[in-house]
Amino acid sequence: MQQPVLSQRSLSSAPELYELGSVDKGYTADRIDRVAGPERRAFTYLMLSGVRFAYAFTARILVVKFVSSMSASADVLAMASAEFDLSYIDVGKTITLK
Repeated sequence: MQQPVLSQRSLSSAPELYELGSVDKGYTADRIDRVAGPERRAFTYLMLSGVRFAYAFTARILVVKFVSSMSASADVLAMASAEFDLSYIDVGKTITLK
């Protein structure tokens, strides 16, 4: 097996091809061509957008359930909407309503 040639390079120069990977150039035969399969790309985009939609829907449901759990219950709301006539109570007098 052939050893890659190491060279000293400055910070401003671009790396040589042999410094980035395979010396035998076999990666070009195994590379996936992005232009070759547009129908596959469309399927991939469809699947990714579907998963993102499901994730957003689940996050929305969790937020709505969490916020609605902090609202007042029915018995508290029923007690909060009572009206009383205070005209018959004298000034300074205390009464208890149940």
